Amino acid sequence: MRKNNLSIQDIALDFIKNKNNKNFTRLINRLKPGLLAHAYRYVKDVDLAKEVVSQTFENVWVKIDLYKTEYKFSTWIYKIATNIALGVIRNKQKNVSYDKYMHNHSKLLQMYNPVFNMNTECMIPSGEDLTKELYDASISIINELNEPYKTVMIEREVHQKQLNDIAENLGWNLSTVKTRLRKGRKDVAEILYKKYPDLIDSYLGNESN
Repeated sequence: MRKNNLSIQDIALDFIKNKNNKNFTRLINRLKPGLLAHAYRYVKDVDLAKEVVSQTFENVWVKIDLYKTEYKFSTWIYKIATNIALGVIRNKQKNVSYDKYMHNHSKLLQMYNPVFNMNTECMIPSGEDLTKELYDASISIINELNEPYKTVMIEREVHQKQLNDIAENLGWNLSTVKTRLRKGRKDVAEILYKKYPDLIDSYLGNESN
């Protein structure tokens, strides 16, 4: 049988046996169009679909020894593509949710502006400026952070100490304090949005009235 007339299954089996780069290229050429269409049905974006297919072939190359030859190779590779596409969708939804929070909620963007600008005042406004529930939730999240972010957030946001004083007290340089403070603030903002969306909506609704 001529090489050009080999089925996808035959090419795959030959690749598994000989680890021949030429056969892997043949698999890519034969499967790529169908995989692109398959991925697009999930992610609804051409560039994301291309990324899914690229990751799929990378996984095939790395995990080829896991393939069981009693199953069709095309079924196996399409399953890999599906799993990757679903993962892309989950990550996209997560990023969209956080981006929507940071960009569309103007009051909270102002509240958490120090995530982007270290020259502003403390991230957490006083209890008088927030609802008690939202203020308490913010402080509670700070206390649940991992070290060293918990310590630097307590020093800055709870005790409202100056950055230079925090650096001196903790024995860190100023750059380290700023870096860890940015990370702590970002974590608090993300956790607050995920755990307390009703409090956020209530706060924003009250502020708009």
